[in-house]
Amino acid sequence: MQTIKAFWRGELGLARSFWLWGILGGAVVNLFATLLAVMLLSANLPTWLGALAFAAPLPWNLVLVVGVWRSAARNADRSRGAAELARIAILAWATVLSLV
Repeated sequence: MQTIKAFWRGELGLARSFWLWGILGGAVVNLFATLLAVMLLSANLPTWLGALAFAAPLPWNLVLVVGVWRSAARNADRSRGAAELARIAILAWATVLSLV
């Protein structure tokens, strides 16, 4: 739990925040949510239940954006280009994860 708090506050390094939490962590959480939604829908359960499972990671996607954004802010004095690229990339990645 402490690591998640540190991630939220931007206290983790930019590379760790972006690659481990943002890209890999986001993919895993959203993959499981999508698989759960498909299983619920294929079991002929109510559609709203599948939609809820599919939408469940949306708050986590917001946490990903905020954590990477704040880590980029702490890294901006060392590598402004990398920080800006990480911000743009995590916004795009979170958008893709939220829509697919």
